[in-house]
Amino acid sequence: MDCCEPASTRRPDRPHTFLHHAPSQCVSCGDPIEGRVVMRKGAVVTLVHCPKCGATEHATHPSSDGYLQQFLAAAEVPAGHKGDHHWKQTTSTCPTCLSLIQANVVIADNQVFFTKNCAKCGPSRALVSEDAAYYVRAYAFARGGTEPFKFSGEVEHGCPTDCGTCNDHEQHTCLPIIEITDHCNLECPVCIVDNQYSWHMAPDTFKQIIDRLIEAEGQCESIAISGGEPTSHPQLLELIDHANRPEVGRVLLITNGLRLGKDRKLAAELKKRGTYVGLQLDGFDAATHTVVRGRDLTEDKTAALEMLREFQIPTQIIFVAVKGVNDHQIGQAVDLLFKEDFVISLNFQPVAHTGHGGGVFEHNPLDRMTIPGVINAIDAQSAGRVRRDDFYPLPCSHPQCVSLTYLLRMPNGDYLPFPRFVDYSKHTDLLKSSATLPATAEVHAAMLDVIHDAFARSDEIERGDEVLAALRDTLRDMFPDRKLTQQEQIRIGEQRAKSIFMHAYMDRHDFDLERLRKCCHHYPQADGRVKPACGFNMFHRGAAKGPDTVRPQWAVQAAEDGRKHLRVVT
Repeated sequence: MDCCEPASTRRPDRPHTFLHHAPSQCVSCGDPIEGRVVMRKGAVVTLVHCPKCGATEHATHPSSDGYLQQFLAAAEVPAGHKGDHHWKQTTSTCPTCLSLIQANVVIADNQVFFTKNCAKCGPSRALVSEDAAYYVRAYAFARGGTEPFKFSGEVEHGCPTDCGTCNDHEQHTCLPIIEITDHCNLECPVCIVDNQYSWHMAPDTFKQIIDRLIEAEGQCESIAISGGEPTSHPQLLELIDHANRPEVGRVLLITNGLRLGKDRKLAAELKKRGTYVGLQLDGFDAATHTVVRGRDLTEDKTAALEMLREFQIPTQIIFVAVKGVNDHQIGQAVDLLFKEDFVISLNFQPVAHTGHGGGVFEHNPLDRMTIPGVINAIDAQSAGRVRRDDFYPLPCSHPQCVSLTYLLRMPNGDYLPFPRFVDYSKHTDLLKSSATLPATAEVHAAMLDVIHDAFARSDEIERGDEVLAALRDTLRDMFPDRKLTQQEQIRIGEQRAKSIFMHAYMDRHDFDLERLRKCCHHYPQADGRVKPACGFNMFHRGAAKGPDTVRPQWAVQAAEDGRKHLRVVT
């Protein structure tokens, strides 16, 4: 089911539910190749794309439920077992040469690791999850994806070489991220891009990208404008005007806030256009800003927050979490979410060691922050307002990519996490890739079920009577007796619920081709291709290990083809 489906249109569902990758072979020529294990019509099959023979498949298990149980049970570490417990295999990258190689997924000391052995560079090991139980359980939340109305490419050589996205990709574009410039007013030590200070996207190129997105997707709940630092673009407001269309629910400007905190005219123009802001805010003191962003930004971030508060611009806080650097301030970010009405969402991103800065940022691949680490920090630092068991994997993307919770606005104005009164394993339609709860038909049906359940259990659930009143108010506001525009659906939803997301971007240590295949955060390109985020960051930017990274030849050719289509203004 579509993770952010507009009320007025439905994209076609994938004919199966993608579960994981596994070693396989072409049934025609017998060549070994990694296959997609999918659940379809109550059974399990393995899909294989052979570059020589094309698409083939073979039966794997007669029962999807039985296979899933066996698959999850295989991760259980036998009592008394010492050392690595091998669970499964996938395709990752050599952290040295970036070649695609096999990774063994192993469990040790209740953590998950990739162990790899590159024929050229030798063995390596990387931490993938700080909590094996969470990692394994996430696979139970796998759900079928949806297709765009139009793919931007056809599968030819296989993933990730054909990234474009091809018709073998398992999810449509939930969040398109359009980079409009490679200019920036910071040199961040954790930067995942490769700014060259050489171009600004021309408005007609931007408009063509928007046109193609609407053609492929029908409607987009959100479009993110990024960079570089997008406020450095001389025609930023013209680009926002191009993106402000009836088919687009919200336009999100991702910014470091340096210009915004000083430019009241810009803030007023953003407010007038209904623009949302994604504000980078990775800490609250000089020390953390200096490590993560290169210098003390305390005054700049304070000024940006004050400007956003004054104009009441809906804001998502984006917090790049670095173990041992700013993880002790995660609770302060949660406080900000609960305190400020204009802050509608909080997005934690464990630092990814890729890009111009991040690729050379000092790190230990065996001691890093992952999604469960962020969840544990929230649990420890939020005084019980948000707990470890309030978070669930997002089923729209690969379940290892995102974890989230929604927070219901209560009658007294504070917030209560949905899992205190909702069984997410039953109501997966309430798990959406959205900063706010969208007013879709599926959410409406799920909310009715939740209200009935809350009424029956009002004596058992936390603050039962208040929850029931808040749910009824939410249902009334989100689903009035009239047709709402997509923009109205979003704005009503953000008045009733906030969200906390953890989104783990991949790097050369924890790259998992399985996750890339169902990525739903995509970078639309000027040449018409739509690249999954982590594949773009890893292979196409040219900075997976820092600015001097050598890219694979297929990525070099793709970049050269893309530049032919990129019209720029200076």
